[in-house]
Amino acid sequence: MPPSRRVFLQNMLLAAAGSAALPSFRLRGAEADEAAGLRALDAAATPLERVRIIERYVHRHHYDPAGLMYSHTDWEEERAFVPSDFSPRDSTMSGPEASEWLNYENSPMIAGLFLAAQCYRYRATRDPEALAYARQAFHALEVDYRLTGQGTAGAGLVQKAGIIELAGQPRSPGSGWFCKPYGGIPTGQTSTEQNFLPAWSLYLYHAIAPEEVRPRIAQMLREISQHWRRGYVINYFGSIWDMETSYPRAPRHMISWAAVHRMAYEITQDPGAYDEYNRLDALFGYMPTPLETLKGLGEPSYVSTEDRAFHLQVVIAGEVLAELEPARGERYRRGLAKWWRFSHIAQREDLSSYYFIKVDTTTGAWEKLPASVKPRALWTNSFMLENGIWPICWLANHERQGITSAIVARWGSEEAQPARQRWTRIYGELKKQDLHWFIDPEHSLPPELTWMTRVMEGDALALYPLGYWYAQAHRLNLT
Repeated sequence: MPPSRRVFLQNMLLAAAGSAALPSFRLRGAEADEAAGLRALDAAATPLERVRIIERYVHRHHYDPAGLMYSHTDWEEERAFVPSDFSPRDSTMSGPEASEWLNYENSPMIAGLFLAAQCYRYRATRDPEALAYARQAFHALEVDYRLTGQGTAGAGLVQKAGIIELAGQPRSPGSGWFCKPYGGIPTGQTSTEQNFLPAWSLYLYHAIAPEEVRPRIAQMLREISQHWRRGYVINYFGSIWDMETSYPRAPRHMISWAAVHRMAYEITQDPGAYDEYNRLDALFGYMPTPLETLKGLGEPSYVSTEDRAFHLQVVIAGEVLAELEPARGERYRRGLAKWWRFSHIAQREDLSSYYFIKVDTTTGAWEKLPASVKPRALWTNSFMLENGIWPICWLANHERQGITSAIVARWGSEEAQPARQRWTRIYGELKKQDLHWFIDPEHSLPPELTWMTRVMEGDALALYPLGYWYAQAHRLNLT
C-alpha cells in the first residue's frame, strides 16, 4: 500500500473514532456512504442526500491536525496531497511545495463558505449538528486569523525544476486579515476572497454562535475593518496590487470590501466602518462587470480567465448590501443579476467553463483560444499555466452557480426563472465528477500540467452545501 494511502486510511479511522454518531436518514445509511466516500454522490437519489454526503466528508476529513480547512486535495484518493504525489517534471506555483500550495490555497475562504452553509442549514432545520459543524469551521478561521500575528513566511531560497526562487514573502503586519497558510504556517499572501467570505460567514454566524463566542466575532470584524481601511494592498506570490487602484480589477474586488465594512458596522457600530462603506460604495457601487470596465478603458476585447468566478463575491456582496441598505437595494439587485449572467460566458453544455477565452467587450461574444506557450525567455514565473493557453475547462462557475442562482432566484428579477432552472439542474445532476478542479476534454495539456486533472476543488465541497441550504433557509422550493 502506498504510504500516502496508508496515512489517509489512518486519518479516516482517527476521524471516525473522534466523531459523534450521525443520524441515519437514508436507506443505505451513513456508514455505507462513509465507506464509499464521495463516490456515494453518484448513487444518491436526492439533492439532500448529496449535500449530506459532502458535509459529512468535510466534517470528518477536510481539516488538518491544527484545525485548518484543507483546500484542493487528491480527487481519486480523497485526501490531502503529500510531496510524493508530485514529480520534478510537474510545473507548479513557485515557492512552497506543490502539496503545501494546493492543500492550503483557499483555506480561509473554504472555511468561511462552509461556516456560512451551516448557518443557513441551522436556520432551515434547527439541527444541532449544524451548530457543531459550524463551530468546527469557525475554529478553522480562528486558527488562520491567529497566524497573521505570528512571525514571517518561510525565508530563503528553494530550487524547483532548475529555477531558484524565493521560498516566501514577508507577512503584512498586524491582525485583521486572513492569510493563505501554505504548509499550515503564516504567510504574507492573501486575496480579496480569503477575507471577504470569512467576514461574511462571521457576520452570519454571530446570530447563532454561542454567547461566549459573539464578542470574539465582533472583535474580529472590527479588526478586519480597521486593518483594511489602511489600504487594500494584496501580495500574491510576489505580485503586489493595490486593489483600489488596480484597473480593471478594482470594480470586481472593491464592492466586496464595501460589504465587509458594512457588515462590520452592523455588528460593531463602529462609525469608521460605515464611513468606509459609503466611500467605497460611491466609487464602486454600480457593480460593473468586466465587459463594462474593459469597454470603459477603451479595450475592444480581452482574454478572460478567472474574472467570471468573481461573480460569487459580487453576488453575495450585492445581496448583503441590498438587505442592509434597502434604499440602495434596487441598484445592488441589478448588479448581482448582471454578474450572474456574466458567469455563463464560455460555459459548456456540461456546465464546465473554458478557462482561457477571448471576449468582445461590446457584444459579449467569446471564442475559445488555441493552445500556445510563450518562449521560455518571456516567462514571468516558473508555473507553466501562467505562461501559456490551452482549451482546458474548470468547474468553478458550475459550483458557484449553486449559491448565486439561489440568490438571483430569491430576488425576483428577470433572471429569476433561468436561475431557478440552473439551481435545479446543478443539484439534480450533482456527481463526484463535479468536484474536479480542471478537466482536459481535448487532451491538450502538456505532461508538465496533467497533474491538474487529478485535483479535487475544495471550493466545491463548501459551495454545494451552501447553495442548497441557502435555498432551504429562504424556502425557495427550487426542487
